[in-house]
Amino acid sequence: MTAPVRRVVVLGGGSAGFLAAITLKMRIPQLDVTVLRSKEIGIIGVGEGTTNYVPEHLHAYLGIPVGDVFADAEPLWKLGVRFLWGPRPAFHYPFTTQVDRPEQGLSQRVGYYCDDDFAFADRTAALMAAGRAFGRLDNGAPLIERNFAYHLENERFVGFLERQAARVGVTVRETTVQAVDRDDGGIAALRLAGGDVVTADLYVDCSGFRSELLGEALDEPFDSFDSTLFCDRAIVGGWARGDEPILPYTTAETMNAGWCWQIEHEHRINRGYVYASAFVSDDEAEREFRARCPKVANTRVVRFVSGSRRRAWVKNVVGIGNAAGFVEPLEATALFVICAASQALTASLIDSAGSPDAVLATQFNAYCTRLWNAIRNFLAVHYRFNTRLDSAFWRACRADVDLAGAAPIVEYYRAHGPTSLWADTLIDPLDPFRLDGYFTLLIGQQVPYRHRWTAPVAETRRWQDVKAGYADLARSGFTIAEALTLVRSPQGQWSPGFFRP
Repeated sequence: MTAPVRRVVVLGGGSAGFLAAITLKMRIPQLDVTVLRSKEIGIIGVGEGTTNYVPEHLHAYLGIPVGDVFADAEPLWKLGVRFLWGPRPAFHYPFTTQVDRPEQGLSQRVGYYCDDDFAFADRTAALMAAGRAFGRLDNGAPLIERNFAYHLENERFVGFLERQAARVGVTVRETTVQAVDRDDGGIAALRLAGGDVVTADLYVDCSGFRSELLGEALDEPFDSFDSTLFCDRAIVGGWARGDEPILPYTTAETMNAGWCWQIEHEHRINRGYVYASAFVSDDEAEREFRARCPKVANTRVVRFVSGSRRRAWVKNVVGIGNAAGFVEPLEATALFVICAASQALTASLIDSAGSPDAVLATQFNAYCTRLWNAIRNFLAVHYRFNTRLDSAFWRACRADVDLAGAAPIVEYYRAHGPTSLWADTLIDPLDPFRLDGYFTLLIGQQVPYRHRWTAPVAETRRWQDVKAGYADLARSGFTIAEALTLVRSPQGQWSPGFFRP
């Protein structure tokens, strides 16, 4: 690209398209940003979990007030993932540093004390175990920290994003693309229904799995992760919430040919079974899903392939969201990658004064590739070491899942345990899961390691006291329902600086 980028066309009006458009327009107000979307195409529309990066993007990077999101999109807080996974009854993966940290009175990192039980290894994990969202301050108010993510109803969230886009000056056109004109620079024009022709300096492909510009028009190769991630379909369903408590986490539950999520909404419970069609038919998966979730009403099957386009930025096209890649939702990373790519694209345009070149695009592509690989590597550990069921699928996972970039981390852990001595060489600085995430998954699945360490009696007692203290704090905390009542009350005003860049 040589000409300055003044006009951007975003193809696709789901969460990827609107998040990309909003990010560009809010951080570079002089850009002319247009979203082309068709309601006929629709959105996947399932309940969606996020990582804690997403609230940071919305509120710190973009400056959208927390109260606006809660009033319009109505998210619920998510503290992490509860795994019904491996030999333990359950374990928790919170958005805090749970095991790779010191604790007063202990000579080793916390992970060395968690072989038997770490349900209360830190305050957030204890809250999850107790079904509480937030602790309680001395004055009775909730202790709401910046360590949470969101549960979102996708259609409601996309509606909020569309209204936000209109507020900040993004143009939204209801149309479909009939043909794509190409030239040496990439995309020359988009020919729309009704005969209109649209041109831009930069095209952002958010067309989902269709990948109309990056994949179809420019034929960018797709690199599959099928040697690591065997699942390729999901049955999606749910039911209206009855008297079930609202849980402050996503549940990931082992199934015969994959796993089942539970995502919490105020008035609905969303469930989905992610499975490998090589090991179970759609009908068999449906029966297993309904046996596990008897309240589920209507269901539908979503097909997907885990992997990514080799490059996300090709000539004058940047793919964001499913158009650039997709990795199954075991760690709810879809919106995280969308936000991260949107920030990286925005920063690239700002840093180049609106005139990005091939050298900059190469670095953008390297960044996106590292993110996709980091997610693949982390998910590999979930599959390789889950011993909960002895089905054909899980035997294949334990025997054949390619650990890819996670292999050195696993080798290190199995030799020396949860020591962070070489964290700087083992973990890519861009890896969002950090060494603590790997240790949590390995300890949670009780993967053995050779270099054992026996805690002195005094330290064992100290560790029991630490866990008991966290458990006491958690039991006195606020449930999701109680916290919602508070934030919706007249005195429940969010501090303007709560998410401070």
